Amino acid sequence: MIEILDFESKKVVPVRMKGKISTEDIEKIASYIEEKLQDFEKLSIYVEVETFEGISIDAFFKDIKFGIKNFSRFDKKAVVTDKSWMRKVGDFSDRLFSSIEIKCFSFDQKDEAVKWVSE
Repeated sequence: MIEILDFESKKVVPVRMKGKISTEDIEKIASYIEEKLQDFEKLSIYVEVETFEGISIDAFFKDIKFGIKNFSRFDKKAVVTDKSWMRKVGDFSDRLFSSIEIKCFSFDQKDEAVKWVSE
């Protein structure tokens, strides 16, 4: 499930992930992002990952297709998680995708993550 959060900065896409990600989740967030892209040239992403039980195959491919189409429109991504394996994926992704600055934070550092992604 993906939940859109309230967030002060309008240039940030704020979400919370829990459980398994479905096609409907990806469609909902893609629609939300497309709306925001009408007002902003670039967006940042803030994501809290409480639990992650996977993503459906259809959702995975929709996410990849949407991401590739809009890749250059994202500036920063803050990932808030206490999952060590997700932090490693975030660090690897930061090196792999040099056009997007990606930082991982623990839930204890949530305020720092919000400040960083909003700058």
